[in-house]
Amino acid sequence: MAKRLTAAVGIDIGTQTIKTATIKATKDGYAITGLGIAPTPEGTVDHTGIFDAQTLGATLKGLVAMSSGGVKDAVFCINGQAAVVVRILEVPRMSDTELADHMQWEIQRNIPFAETNVVSDFRPIDNPALANTQNMEVVMAVSPRSAIETVMTLVRSAGCKPAAIDVEALGLARVIKTCHYNDLGIKNACFVHMGHSTTSINMYRSGVLAFPRTVPLGGSMLTKAISDGLGLTMAEAESRKVTQGYVPATAAGGGFGAGPTMVTPYNPFSEQQDTGEDSGQDAGQGMGGGEGDAVYQAMAGTLEEFTAEIRRSIDYFKSRGGDVEMIGMSGGGANLKGMVDYVNRSLGIPTVKVDPFANIAVMLPAEHETLRQNNASEFATAIGMALHIAYD
Repeated sequence: MAKRLTAAVGIDIGTQTIKTATIKATKDGYAITGLGIAPTPEGTVDHTGIFDAQTLGATLKGLVAMSSGGVKDAVFCINGQAAVVVRILEVPRMSDTELADHMQWEIQRNIPFAETNVVSDFRPIDNPALANTQNMEVVMAVSPRSAIETVMTLVRSAGCKPAAIDVEALGLARVIKTCHYNDLGIKNACFVHMGHSTTSINMYRSGVLAFPRTVPLGGSMLTKAISDGLGLTMAEAESRKVTQGYVPATAAGGGFGAGPTMVTPYNPFSEQQDTGEDSGQDAGQGMGGGEGDAVYQAMAGTLEEFTAEIRRSIDYFKSRGGDVEMIGMSGGGANLKGMVDYVNRSLGIPTVKVDPFANIAVMLPAEHETLRQNNASEFATAIGMALHIAYD
């Protein structure tokens, strides 16, 4: 039997940034002891996966050296349309031996890659709705072997030992069970993790994965909307989004049973401005009016499209007998002022911003504390990877 790890660095490589989080076992439980974030080298990663491991490895090595506190065991989050597929399957109830044989057939039947040499894993999951039936559910992950080999090479080039390769949906489940055990962790919850290029929209029953989905919509879509709407470069639009972007307290879109949101076209000569009272409005009110309103108006249609995707995912889950009592949001996109309240209003479901530092000890060096304060939501996946040591 393999020895349980007592420390690990979780690695999350996104198309815009690389995040690392180190967690160690203590006498009182587990503690987050290190954080790191760095820009992803341009041209090394896209929404399909990693394709320049050499350049990426050099950046990751420096980041791990500065942030891991000497911890070498790494848990890597594999992502990308061409790198991994995660599915929930309903199969006849059977013994472990029978399930292992059956899943070989299911895996071959569900390979979506051109490469047929794959690495796979599966595990049964609890679905109370099937308790008195002859069926059971299984979560399955499949990756091309070449994608796994790229990850192994990348992790070793960073000076780490590959302890595990995991998928985002299961890492976020650990964040729910550890950090939000008293709300999302006891609910039928939708966890929306909004990254730069993609967003995962996963359903959980009391912290157990029930339905995974990833859509090619992320923070970059809002940046592009601002760029197109205001005639800015992407770099200028990103800056505007971060410094001036907000969603007014009166905005809502993509809701259940509601018609499309009526958006007043931006008028640069109008002196009227929103006076919403949510946390996102503080910045909007302090911008002299028009600039913040212009950024919102440029994003409005894309925001509606985003909430519509969440609604479609929830509708599908409900059509299969599921339910959603609460929504949690994380990732860089959740930092947009007013975004969490906007989703709450649009979908009519209580929505909270996930705090991956809640209900777990934090023992960070002083130089890492700023990352926690400024980028907390972006570390959800990396922390979920490192929490592998507490659950697996």
